[in-house]
Amino acid sequence: MLDSIMAVLSGGATGLLGTVVSAGTEYFQARQRHAHEIELRRVEMEMMKTEAASAERVAAIERESEQMRAEHAALEASYRAATTRMSTGDSRWLVAVDVIRGLTRPVLTWGFVALAAVIYFTLSPHSDIRGQVIDTVLYLTTTCVLWWFGARHVGRRR
Repeated sequence: MLDSIMAVLSGGATGLLGTVVSAGTEYFQARQRHAHEIELRRVEMEMMKTEAASAERVAAIERESEQMRAEHAALEASYRAATTRMSTGDSRWLVAVDVIRGLTRPVLTWGFVALAAVIYFTLSPHSDIRGQVIDTVLYLTTTCVLWWFGARHVGRRR
């Protein structure tokens, strides 16, 4: 009988020990799953941040590209508008306007080129304002020449 009671008690103790071990194992597994879930959420957050940063960079590049296209279209429209004619009928005044408009760029361009040459060869090398005058005239000359040939380049690309 004592053996039976000891069997029941030891069986009960073993059962309780198994329950405690099972509960402890479940507890540690739950903690591990929880830590794993937290790590997954952290990785997901990092991925979302990276995706947001990438989307922001793509949007900035697209905005810059669209702005460059708009600037190019505006420049092209400017060149196109510079070549339009005012005279469509018999008006001599409008023909004169077209002649003046047509000569403005070449006259300015060659005028500045000639002015740059005259200033370069006539001003004394020791003059105080020679450098400023030459810099200003060279700036204007370069602007005119590059605008003139730039307009031709855009016109040919069309």
